[in-house]
Amino acid sequence: MRNLILILFLVVGLSSFAQEEIVVTLKNKTFSVGELPSFVTFIPQANYNDVMKEWDKYLNQDTKEKTLLMDGEVRMLNKEYEKISATPLNIYSYLKEYDGELMLVCAFQLGNQWISREMDEEIYIPTKKYVRDFAVEAYKQAVADQLKEQEKVLKKMEGQKTSLLNSTESKLFEINQFERAIITKKDQITLNKIDQSNKVIQMQAQKELVLKLANAGEDEKDEAEKILKELEKDFKKLQKQNENYHQDIDNNESYIRQSEIQLAKISSEVKFMQLDIDDQAYKVRKVQQKLDGIR
Repeated sequence: MRNLILILFLVVGLSSFAQEEIVVTLKNKTFSVGELPSFVTFIPQANYNDVMKEWDKYLNQDTKEKTLLMDGEVRMLNKEYEKISATPLNIYSYLKEYDGELMLVCAFQLGNQWISREMDEEIYIPTKKYVRDFAVEAYKQAVADQLKEQEKVLKKMEGQKTSLLNSTESKLFEINQFERAIITKKDQITLNKIDQSNKVIQMQAQKELVLKLANAGEDEKDEAEKILKELEKDFKKLQKQNENYHQDIDNNESYIRQSEIQLAKISSEVKFMQLDIDDQAYKVRKVQQKLDGIR
């Protein structure tokens, strides 16, 4: 059983780091000048226009000659490439989209011959490598572009998560402010009650004074009643203030409940966002593995 698990682990491990190999084969392909022995390779997930542009640049490297576009073919005539031969080469090529991949077809003319397996390995192998090196780099570039896109998506998700976490901090700060405001209002209520009690004592004393002055002079009596009315007015203000304090507490408690609901919602969004981030990070790793495995 242990051996079976070990084997499965190795198989999974090896498959995770499997190489993405570019293969170049030799086949007869039709060109405008006839059927020619050609080096054929497929470049996965690459963009036609991008690869065509890079192929043109690749052909123009280390030569004064310029490529020609004729009959749907890209031609490079009299190209000097000493890794293949000291004799200048004529290269005929074309690029086609085929089953979601790009097919690059190249035929190399050396003197009066077309390079094929029948020629010396010193010529055939470097020619094959010339095509393969380009295809490998084109595939790497396509995967590198894919990696950039996936990393861009991941970065955007991480930014959204950061924004949510900032919202969480903001909501926690709001809740803290509301809680502090409630404590302040409760302290004010306590002081208000003391003020009301003192005002009640003052009003009671003033009422007794008004009764004592019932038979006194009119001015003295009026002044005492005026003071009583002022005390009663102040008392009502204190009562109203007390009601306002309680209303403020109710409002703050309501804000706290709303903030806690929003906080719970944000927390849930963060959890789901983290799952999406984990999935996207896995995609990034897989594309990176693909890029690293291209040979």
